[in-house]
Amino acid sequence: MDKKVLNWLLEGPTWLKYAVGLQLLDQKPEADTVLQDKAIRKIISRLKGNDAGIPAIKSGKVHYTDKEKAYWDLFFLADIGLTVTDAGLEAEAEEIFRFQSHDGTLTMPPNVQDNYFCMSAILIASLAKMGYRDDPRVIKYIRAVMNDQMPGGWDCYDNSYGVGDSCPMDNMNILMLLGQYLDYRSNPKLYGAIDNLLMHWQERTHLYGFGVGKRFRSLQYPAVKYGILRVLDVLSLFPYAIKSPAFQSMIDCVYAKAVGGCYFAESGDIVYTDFDFSQTREPSRWITFLVNRIDKRIESIQSG
Repeated sequence: MDKKVLNWLLEGPTWLKYAVGLQLLDQKPEADTVLQDKAIRKIISRLKGNDAGIPAIKSGKVHYTDKEKAYWDLFFLADIGLTVTDAGLEAEAEEIFRFQSHDGTLTMPPNVQDNYFCMSAILIASLAKMGYRDDPRVIKYIRAVMNDQMPGGWDCYDNSYGVGDSCPMDNMNILMLLGQYLDYRSNPKLYGAIDNLLMHWQERTHLYGFGVGKRFRSLQYPAVKYGILRVLDVLSLFPYAIKSPAFQSMIDCVYAKAVGGCYFAESGDIVYTDFDFSQTREPSRWITFLVNRIDKRIESIQSG
């Protein structure tokens, strides 16, 4: 990556420098400095709380579309590269597994059906990143997911629909989990779900209410809604996807937004105000890091 951009990233807060060292430079930085960051401590504290944290999920008050609450707070810590042990969230991880049924599925409150993998996969993918990849309960969940797969991917609404029908949000969130495993990254069984995301972009159609218009193309974090940054982040884990012209078209759309090698968040929020992806005035180190992480995966696959 560009040295000037790298140096700029390394001038950021400790949590960002940790992510850059761990994921872009292949270093093994100590997590202690990250845990001293006030903004990160605030997220960890919130995750432990009964109002917006993991313990609050059982009340039904925490929905997967809520920012600054359990789903996306955990997602962010996982994206940085912290483990459950680093963050001291072992008890909270166990709270998540209490929603798991004997068949491996998770029934999320309030009254969300067990085949709504798009929701539970956000939590399980985060846990897999955070040190739980080989946990038997995660493996059991993956087995349930694969058993529910259709030729075109997954559909939480009605998996008895016609061959090839599937929901892009389901596919994105499930592939986010499966992409953590080398055995799945080149598994032809996932090509249908990957093609669903690629063709959605290429054909510019609406699928299950999801489009690929202006909002989809805007760079924003966390990507709670279906958006280009997370679709690319997920697809960049799979060699099959990277070879597609549709993938190249999508990443070119992002590259065109660069200003001196840096990227701006294109949708600001009144949440996560401690982090630069909540504003649009200045370039965001975190958004820039995410694009460079995608670049590194592409280069690794192409050179391999």
